[in-house]
Amino acid sequence: MTSRNLFFKLQKEDIKRRMWVIALSMLIFFLFGPVWLALELEGAADNATMKYIIAEITTVIGPGFILQYLITIAGALICACSGFFFLHSRKKVDFFHSVPVRRERLFFVNYADGILLYIIPYFISMLLNFLVLAVNGFMGADAAIAGFQALGVNLLYFLVIYTLTVLAVMLTGNGIVSILGTGVFFVYGPMVMFIKDSYGHEFFKTYHSIANDENFLTFLSPLGKYIYRSQYIKNSDFKGLGLSILMTAAVIILLLVLNLLFYRKRPSEAAGKAMAFDIVKPVIKFLLIIPIALGGGLVFRGAAGSHSDGWMIFGLILGFLITSAIVEVIYQFDLKKAFSHRLGLAVAALVTTAIVCVFRFDLISYDTYIPDKDKVVSMSIRIPGVDENKNYVTLNKEGTGYDHYLNFEYEEKYMRLKNFDTAYDIAKLGIKEIKKTDKDNASDKKYSSMVAFHLKNGRTVIRNYPSVADKDFSLLKQLYSDDDFKEGYYPIYQWKSDNITSVSAFNYLGEKEFTLTEKEKEELLETYKEELKALTIDDIMRSKSLGSLRFTLVGNRPFEYDLLPEFTRTLEFLSAHGFQSDDQIKAENIKKVTVVKQFQEDTVNTEAPSINKDTLEQVDYTGKEQIETILQAAIPSNYGSEFYSILDINYDLSVSIVLGTDTYGNETSQTYYFSRNNVPDFVKKDLKYNPQ
Repeated sequence: MTSRNLFFKLQKEDIKRRMWVIALSMLIFFLFGPVWLALELEGAADNATMKYIIAEITTVIGPGFILQYLITIAGALICACSGFFFLHSRKKVDFFHSVPVRRERLFFVNYADGILLYIIPYFISMLLNFLVLAVNGFMGADAAIAGFQALGVNLLYFLVIYTLTVLAVMLTGNGIVSILGTGVFFVYGPMVMFIKDSYGHEFFKTYHSIANDENFLTFLSPLGKYIYRSQYIKNSDFKGLGLSILMTAAVIILLLVLNLLFYRKRPSEAAGKAMAFDIVKPVIKFLLIIPIALGGGLVFRGAAGSHSDGWMIFGLILGFLITSAIVEVIYQFDLKKAFSHRLGLAVAALVTTAIVCVFRFDLISYDTYIPDKDKVVSMSIRIPGVDENKNYVTLNKEGTGYDHYLNFEYEEKYMRLKNFDTAYDIAKLGIKEIKKTDKDNASDKKYSSMVAFHLKNGRTVIRNYPSVADKDFSLLKQLYSDDDFKEGYYPIYQWKSDNITSVSAFNYLGEKEFTLTEKEKEELLETYKEELKALTIDDIMRSKSLGSLRFTLVGNRPFEYDLLPEFTRTLEFLSAHGFQSDDQIKAENIKKVTVVKQFQEDTVNTEAPSINKDTLEQVDYTGKEQIETILQAAIPSNYGSEFYSILDINYDLSVSIVLGTDTYGNETSQTYYFSRNNVPDFVKKDLKYNPQ
């Protein structure tokens, strides 16, 4: 009983000492809790729908609100510093430690009070939020759930940030150094990830970063973890939440144990010094010098136009020396000690050199590594120039919004090739090309074929290989005919008919929007999926798009897919509903065709070049026979850009088909291109064109 009374008595005295924190906390939570919510409701009440108002309520009181991030992070820093900054004053340390109370009890009093200074005002603010909602008639289960979800995630990561800040204070004896240390704890993980990612991109030819925005920012960073986890909860994505909570709780407990150990061992004489423990000095210095030196080398290498290796070495040495000197001066408060502890510097220099050599000379054979086939469960692959320009988004779980992906992010998530022999052979071709470019000292680094090996041990190996040297497209034909490839490549296979709000079809001559029943939408969607699965590379090479089928999904989001002659059942369905796919541009309807020759070097087959009027020649054709020949050979520009790897588009020549002229003299035209092996002879002759 006496022990408990003593704890509460100490707590009471500590809270008196920190009354300013209580006042500030209550004010902040009141202003950005019920007051902010009332303002939001007042602004939305006149002309907003109930759905919009509920969304605004959830935004303010639910997880993921930006002001909650700021309040929680700032609150953790203030509560930690106000509770333990006495450790940086000799007089205050002597006073507190002269009290006949064990250090453990003093620690837990201050630690617990810091949490109470955050959670009590927060809880009161949340109750006032509920009261505001009840008065305005908006209080319901959804609001209560959102409020408690926010309370849970904010408190959890407050504890992480708070405990980590206390650790920074424990390790240091100076307020400024404590703040610097806290900043290092917050950004060190992302900094290391950035350095590693930058070196991979710089030196490994097949490197593909699996560090997306999320795991890039969350690697060893409590701030990143906090932001992304709260966003998941906000979007009702609870996958892995239980494990995440357990791991975060374990981290908090570990940090708390470390804090307690350091507090027990911390000498009173540490107050006023830069670091409280000599034993951690070389460790922290070592961990700081290496990434900063590596970053310095990368900066100078990137800035150098030539002799990049020499400038990288200069940047490494400069970054190494400056960082080691600054850290040592902070430790010693003495400029003369800038380069002391030479043995530690030698070890750090050796490790830095080893890391650079691993990347610069590929000592781990990163570029030529391929997992053994018997260790692979499935594969994902992306080939450039095969139906490009698809919108890689999927509907979220609620069906009200979208999750966005970069191209390969989508395929790595949704594509699982169980019969992966073809993809594996494509990867081996990529490695062969790497070895060839190394041998020839080639400097071209334009690699596009992304490959992911999903291994039996749960690991995923990702590589970015050169464009496939599959001259006869035999491997690509096999790959494109695989149903698993199509289902993981085209987002349309993730849709259901009830996701579709409208359907239309269009080509150069017009557009038709359909009025379909739910059953008809389902029939059209399933028919198109089946015929897309049956489509082959040979079909793509010999066909031309007859138009596009546009599906509009929730949120008025359009998605377009080609209509090819092979999609017979789809075209029959559209014809029965008023879209005639045989209505195409015909020679007799064309006023003239203009073919332009563009002089250029190093043409890249991924997009049409810009036209420079000073370096082009052109010929106009008005004869119906010549127009018919050009029309048969030319490929619509959008179709060519989608399948540029297969169709081998010749961007040296552009074809402008003029359909007519309005009363003001403005021409209506469409742009086409030839494939490289299908330029009419008379066009070559007229333009004196000699393809290389």
